[in-house]
Amino acid sequence: MKICVSEFTFKAFEELLTDSFINDEFILIDSESNIVHGEGKPDIALVSYELMFKALKSEVFFSKYLSLIDGCSYVQGSWAGIETTQAEALISHSKNFSHGGGIHAIPIATYVFAQILRSVKSIDAHIKMQSQKEWKQMMSVGELTDLSIGITGFGGIGQEVARLAKSFRMNVYATKRTPVLSDNLDRLFKPSELNEMLTKCDFVVNCLPSTPDTHKVFSHAQFQAMKPSAMFINVGRGESVDEESLAQALKEQEILCAALDTTDPEPLNSTSPLWTLENCFITPHDSAWGPRAPLRAIELFIDNYKRFLKGEKLINQV
Repeated sequence: MKICVSEFTFKAFEELLTDSFINDEFILIDSESNIVHGEGKPDIALVSYELMFKALKSEVFFSKYLSLIDGCSYVQGSWAGIETTQAEALISHSKNFSHGGGIHAIPIATYVFAQILRSVKSIDAHIKMQSQKEWKQMMSVGELTDLSIGITGFGGIGQEVARLAKSFRMNVYATKRTPVLSDNLDRLFKPSELNEMLTKCDFVVNCLPSTPDTHKVFSHAQFQAMKPSAMFINVGRGESVDEESLAQALKEQEILCAALDTTDPEPLNSTSPLWTLENCFITPHDSAWGPRAPLRAIELFIDNYKRFLKGEKLINQV
């Protein structure tokens, strides 16, 4: 088979790729989607990170790339969402498409707990005191033992958040449409039971994708259902949150604070009140990044290639 990867990715993981695709031919493309090694049409393609970002920024590049991989038997993406026009185009131009869900679970879950610990250990207040050369011991919450975390969307990211939560001796709740077994889960709620779960949570972590069913799932009623001491963390999609309702809840202290790595739109409008609220921390959708993420994408690509050859269902197959 002919395997299409970027020249950059091939050079970075040459040994792993050549050992995994021993009897196959590589077609390598440059940053303009020109073939620099090999010839013909590929049978399988990996849309690695630099290709993904290039596709988002350049219609010319993406149009040329789609023409090259059109009709591929299997295309592997490197990101979890499939709601973008680029993802939809890749799906329509390939016979089998797999998204990159789970690749980013570890760095995103690390971000979630960076924000949680930032809150419970009063890090911001300590930084402010240091800037003022003030020595004043604080009686903050201090630890997470027996506190409760609620996770909406219990996929790869949610499950990694749950694993870390259990290491902090927390109670873990989650919502999911289908039943799931996990040693790190104390109770699974149906999506229709979201508000019931929210009343029990000290921390709420949104991992939901953007779909018609998840549009503004978090709105006024949901923030009212939360504890006044609750922290809301969004690492899912901005479209799943009514940000006007969130801003109101933060202003009126209906919830304690929020950390947002995703917003709607992105970048967040400069006029949004969320920018200037002291109890809202915003990051530019970069929680997923980590140096191991590209390797995990390659490993998923290789694993799915083996499944494809055996006629088995691909991991994250759409």
